[in-house]
Amino acid sequence: MTEIDWEPHEAQYAAYDSDARFRVIAAGRRSGKTTLAAVETVERAFSSRTWMGAWVTPGHSITETGFRKIDEAVADTFLDTRKQSPPYRHEFRGGGRLDYLTTGGTANVSEGYDWVVIDEAAKDVPKEAWTQELRPTLSNRDGEAMFISTPDGRGWFHDWWHRGQSDDHPDIASFRWSTYDAPHIPDSEVDAAREEMPDRIWRQEYLAEFRDDAGGVFDTEQATAAYELADGVTPHESTEPPYRVAADLARSEDYLALGALGAGGRLAHLTRERDLSWPQIQSMIERVAKTHGDAPVAIDATRDNKLVADLERAGLDIRPVTFSAQRKQSLVENLAAGIEAGEVTIPADSIVATELAVFEYETTRAGNVRYGAPDSHHDDTVDMLAMAYDMPAGGAGIPTGRATFGGGGSSTSDTTQTDDSNTEGRTVGDVLPDPTQ
Repeated sequence: MTEIDWEPHEAQYAAYDSDARFRVIAAGRRSGKTTLAAVETVERAFSSRTWMGAWVTPGHSITETGFRKIDEAVADTFLDTRKQSPPYRHEFRGGGRLDYLTTGGTANVSEGYDWVVIDEAAKDVPKEAWTQELRPTLSNRDGEAMFISTPDGRGWFHDWWHRGQSDDHPDIASFRWSTYDAPHIPDSEVDAAREEMPDRIWRQEYLAEFRDDAGGVFDTEQATAAYELADGVTPHESTEPPYRVAADLARSEDYLALGALGAGGRLAHLTRERDLSWPQIQSMIERVAKTHGDAPVAIDATRDNKLVADLERAGLDIRPVTFSAQRKQSLVENLAAGIEAGEVTIPADSIVATELAVFEYETTRAGNVRYGAPDSHHDDTVDMLAMAYDMPAGGAGIPTGRATFGGGGSSTSDTTQTDDSNTEGRTVGDVLPDPTQ
């Protein structure tokens, strides 16, 4: 086995030093899990002329990251061939071969492998990909495997991590470390991330905590109370002025979501309808704003339309909101923080509660967070609620929101670095790229 001149940080070393056949690594963002797997892969690649390995991911974009990390660390003189398009492959001068597979294409794998890395194992790699397709490939070669991921719920990766914590499975070892454990990431960066996203997401992504609510964004239980909104546009009897109104306009198959928040962030009104004309929508917004004390109205102004101008000409206090990936992230995280602080209340049995409950996020390989409703669901009322809560104070009693998010300022999508490292000229005997993943 080739040894690489590489210095793991303390948390990595325990996993690197383990001789368990199966190693499960739950680690925070950019804390060195991918670099550890790459080091071990390259070390094994030169162990024999018949060595076979596989790097398995949920999708090609993640595959490319693993491919580049290894390709940049191995000098051309140590490679026979490299295939730089799907399906990726490295063939090493000593005879070893490393295949790069996606879980959508691992069915009927006929090769036997000495070594398998499953990258982002908790993030969309189905259990069957491991149990039915990959695990059998290790049997005839007594192969080993490493599973690396940030946690994501309590699926098969979580189960295997707990197996590694038990003496009942001596061939499995599991390890967990947070981004704080990575010396190349300043603690201040991790602290800043905590201020920029909901606490439970931060705990999962940076502290590598396994959470039952993983994938979810909002603490729906914290946000709900037992009351019903009456029909019509009259403010709910349990709410008080001043009010703020928001309207998420229907696009394609979506709904118009029109709502009003009272003092303290309690939902006072909700209209959710589809197939309305622009004049009908305008009339409805005017009535809701008027019956809620001529409240200011935040409105989706992402696309140019006559409605915003017509509402302003009608004398309404319009606060246009232009949606972008960054702005949506800011609005969503501000709302999530407000819910966690008890500053937003909605009816328990309402479409708003349903949309909040299913609303989810995913983390891109670059470390950015994307928010939205899952397939077959909508997030119109989520956008409405977020715009209303985010609105600047219009009078006493209206929460101002959290300045970190509310002004559409910094977000993790602006500050998170990509996983790529400039490692031109590195060789097998050199240190791999800084452990940024």
